Amino acid sequence: MKVLFVCRANAVRSQMGEAFYNSLSGTNDAKSAGVEPEHSIMKDDPRLPPLPLQAMNEVGIDLTEARRKKITEAMVDEADAVIVVLRDTEFPLPAYLEHSPKLVRWDDIPDPKGTDIETHRVVRDAVKKKVMDLLAMETAR
Repeated sequence: MKVLFVCRANAVRSQMGEAFYNSLSGTNDAKSAGVEPEHSIMKDDPRLPPLPLQAMNEVGIDLTEARRKKITEAMVDEADAVIVVLRDTEFPLPAYLEHSPKLVRWDDIPDPKGTDIETHRVVRDAVKKKVMDLLAMETAR
């Protein structure tokens, strides 16, 4: 199944989802993107911030080559499921995603922006559990 993970800036939660899905499934079927405007995502550097890199490195996943991307309608079209790891109040979704039948919300995982490494670990573990549950449901089909 092709999965697109989406969060606000494609810097933490969606990148973790993509990495865990691909690692645990042994595929390269997951991608990730952010809903913030491209100038915001790319304003400083498309690389991931240090804390999510550290949190994922602690579990053996290297994201140093990962780059942040802005969501496009083509990405949604190519996916079988679009998992939005974003609370309703964080950032509006594009209309083509908001009304997509592929949309699945994981809105119980907070944005760790501006927090410490421990919060990033909690978010990492929550994303991993959700991905494991998703893969278990896929296998059960």
